[in-house]
Amino acid sequence: MKVHCLHTRRSIMKFALVRNDSNRFREGLLDALVQTCIQKGDQLVNKTDEANYVLNFTTIENPKSVRRKCRSLFVITFICDDTRLQEEDEIKASSYNSLVRSLSNLLIYITPYLQTYFTTPEAGFYDIFFNPEEVYERMKPIISSNFATDNRFETDLPERYCNGSEITEQICKYGKVLDELGVLPVPFPLKGFLSETQLRQLYKIYGITGASYGNLSARERIPELGKDTFWMTGRGVDKSNLRKIGKDILLVKDFDYQKHEAIISMPQDFEPKARVSVDAVEHSMIYKSFPEVGAILHAHAWIDGVLCTRQNYPCGTIELSKEVLELLRRTDDPSSAAVGLKNHGLTITGKNLQEIFEKFSHKLIREVQMFA
Repeated sequence: MKVHCLHTRRSIMKFALVRNDSNRFREGLLDALVQTCIQKGDQLVNKTDEANYVLNFTTIENPKSVRRKCRSLFVITFICDDTRLQEEDEIKASSYNSLVRSLSNLLIYITPYLQTYFTTPEAGFYDIFFNPEEVYERMKPIISSNFATDNRFETDLPERYCNGSEITEQICKYGKVLDELGVLPVPFPLKGFLSETQLRQLYKIYGITGASYGNLSARERIPELGKDTFWMTGRGVDKSNLRKIGKDILLVKDFDYQKHEAIISMPQDFEPKARVSVDAVEHSMIYKSFPEVGAILHAHAWIDGVLCTRQNYPCGTIELSKEVLELLRRTDDPSSAAVGLKNHGLTITGKNLQEIFEKFSHKLIREVQMFA
């Protein structure tokens, strides 16, 4: 089955600049980046409200955020440090700290010797030597992406499923197994570094709540709700302690690709702040395209030798979902396969969760391979 979805590539990308400090080292790099963006056909504007993306230049000591009204404004934060040298582990820690505090979609840290480190919200971390063209090419998958992470709730979950099913019990079971395998990394300790206002903004942008990364889903055909209904873990919930239907585990009955939103079948007493995992769009496309797939696992882990996406697309985007579909089609058996998400982790399919864990769990490597 072919999935038809909207991909709205903007004809002209507009960008704005935000400066939170000033130094000669940074200004030279800034000029080169701005000229490259313009040469690529993007237009510099004065107001962030008019922009598709923002180049935010700030400092490691006080990484300031850009005020944004919607998720579709992408923020690329640059820290240009010409005053000190740091070990790579220190750069990694301070970069992720700065990314979270600046509420950015990507953080780029440039050293005095022009070594350039990229950090993503999913903890992707890699480096290249500074070249404005190459920096732009690594920004491009993010600034041109289309998120599909909204939720639409309908309180029509059949009563017989309000306390779950054998399928949701399997999801709970294997959530605990993921924790035992050590592939449910806990995000950055957000509450120690962000105000309540920043935490709310972070949840709005990323859906990060500080519980655990990774997700599981499993198909359960419920004819009165749709052809491709499936259960999936909630956004930011602790996958090792899944309990409540309508909060920890949600039923996706369909996906509106035009409006970029998952349609969720909820019990009457559902948690209104609950959201399904941002990867629901990817899982929906997989279930619709491959009827034999019965379960999907996303883990922040790695398996040697897997096919991998070419770009570091953000989770929850149409672009990442489409590339994962294409990779699965290239495998010997899309119904039971593992593919890599560049600098992020894995998507693994199977006829059920038991098959996925029996076939792939012993191959999982906890540290994700990172490359430019």
